Amino acid sequence: MKIRTFVATASLVASGSLVAFTGSAQAALYTTCVGDGGAVTVNGDLVVPAGQSCTLTGTKVKGAVTVQAGADLVASGATLNGGVSVGENAYIDLTDTSVKGALTAQGAFGTHLQGTAVKGAITANQGFLYAVDSTLDGNVRAQSGELYVSGSTVDGSLTGEANQYSDVYDSTVDGKLTVNGNALGGVLCASEVYGDTVYNANSDTLQLGGEGLLGSCSGATYLDGNLAVTDNTATAVLDNAIVRGKLTATNNSPVLQVGELARIRGGITGETTAAGAASAAARSFKAAPQDRGNSLAEKAAERAAEARAEAKAAGATHL
Repeated sequence: MKIRTFVATASLVASGSLVAFTGSAQAALYTTCVGDGGAVTVNGDLVVPAGQSCTLTGTKVKGAVTVQAGADLVASGATLNGGVSVGENAYIDLTDTSVKGALTAQGAFGTHLQGTAVKGAITANQGFLYAVDSTLDGNVRAQSGELYVSGSTVDGSLTGEANQYSDVYDSTVDGKLTVNGNALGGVLCASEVYGDTVYNANSDTLQLGGEGLLGSCSGATYLDGNLAVTDNTATAVLDNAIVRGKLTATNNSPVLQVGELARIRGGITGETTAAGAASAAARSFKAAPQDRGNSLAEKAAERAAEARAEAKAAGATHL
């Protein structure tokens, strides 16, 4: 028989709610957070209840973290020793934070990682995944949303599947990079990929290094493995990049454009054409690549600000 036990906390203050429960006589302690939490240690799991907001500053959570449907978790300088689960229309914003388990977002509004280290795999199904200046040790997969990675290191594979777009800037991917079925294509700029790189069945625009219809990209891109650009209906340009392996460019309409600053070490299979300068008129119909990042940053900042305000209104909580 399950025993629901309330564990009183003597230092619970104001109207905030950081309270602990046990799910059974043998179950690990877990804590619900509604409001502002500070530099305390949560010995078990932490749950942000549905529709509520929690902010954590310098907090250590020894167990798993669950952000329930419609809830918000904004954490800075936190240490999360377990996995993190983010529910439908929920939001998680982690700055200078360490996550030692996997991070899974299912139908979430979005996931924002800034200066954050995640040891486990990251899976985002719907919503955006926006990672800046972060270290991601596991495989990263974003599907049916938006993917933007900048100034980051991915030790595993990086996959953008059926997103609006998948953009990678100034980042290192130690595993395979796969961008498949993105409606607005993607950008690969000033980055290094040490596994194979695959762009397949994308639409609109693909800018793989160098100048393109999406704008300017300073810095060269290095692809240590093979590059496959196949079955795309996107305008695709490869330039200012070194491909150490072979390039496969088949069934693209229009055909892949290869600029004069592209170096293909392993030869070319398929059809390519020389890249021409993008006209000013063409550029005027496209957002510059940083605009997508700015748009996501604004979206994340707005949701985080709302979450902080709601947490503040709920009150400060100390253990």
